Amino acid sequence: MSPNEETLVDAALRVLNTADPFEKARLGDSVATRWLQGEIIRPYDPTVDLPVPDRPARLSNVKLVAPGLMPKLGKAGSLQSRQAIVHSLAHTESWAIDLSWDIIARFGKQEAMPREFFTDFVKVAQDEGRHFTLLAARLVELGSYYGALPAHDGLWDSATATSKDLLARLAVEHCVHEVCFITTNVLSFFLSVKKDKNKNKK
Repeated sequence: MSPNEETLVDAALRVLNTADPFEKARLGDSVATRWLQGEIIRPYDPTVDLPVPDRPARLSNVKLVAPGLMPKLGKAGSLQSRQAIVHSLAHTESWAIDLSWDIIARFGKQEAMPREFFTDFVKVAQDEGRHFTLLAARLVELGSYYGALPAHDGLWDSATATSKDLLARLAVEHCVHEVCFITTNVLSFFLSVKKDKNKNKK
């Protein structure tokens, strides 16, 4: 298939089948740019049914544990706590990349969604990839790296449970989980940055 023939769903599946999160973010950014600039013309081919993976490709370098067994993140009072908070954020963003491309590939054609639906989630996917890249870089600044700490896949568990229902997916993933994510991890992240700045002033 030539680049000019590739549909957005074709490209979304390439992202989902890319295991390395850094390459996933890079590829997703490239696909998003091509769509937004009009280089990818069709959202999908109505004559072709493409299988969407039950679970996106992922590297095995992140140790996965049940959500209830995750170590406490702390309140950013120590370097270890700040590393844990940023690692948790990076892991969440890595799944957010997959969730955005999955909703395009899984529901776009199935629900005959308008072009605006695809564009909205392409922009979300591109943002999530950039967030992951920035957070992974921040981890390195803190003397750690993505994969150094355990994580859980609660976000994808919810995606699996809503894989047959677009409205349920939107409600659970993009309302419930997003609100919880913002009110806990993001606030902790800004607290960790503030403490680092105060420490550097001393």
